[in-house]
Amino acid sequence: MPFSHTKDVGPAGRFRARYGVGIRRRVVQVEVKQKGRHRCPRCKSITKMKRIALGIWQCPKCGFTFAGGAWVPQTIMGKTITPEELKSVENLKAQWKVKNKK
Repeated sequence: MPFSHTKDVGPAGRFRARYGVGIRRRVVQVEVKQKGRHRCPRCKSITKMKRIALGIWQCPKCGFTFAGGAWVPQTIMGKTITPEELKSVENLKAQWKVKNKK
């Protein structure tokens, strides 16, 4: 078995003995999160999202394209504030500006 060592080191096995263990471990952490299963914001199915470009993701089931993080579809900050909450905050800001303009 020529590549049996990848069982222990995961995706960083392709680097073999190059670049040092610290960098290879960081690569494993990022790639396991990036290529794992995530929940689609529209259809709520848990699937492997396709990364179109840096920060642009697409659900393979429903075809929904959305903006997310560079390495994961939904960042920690994105989980704390949903788009609906963000819209309500923007509406409140607009109302406050109109109210205080008078």
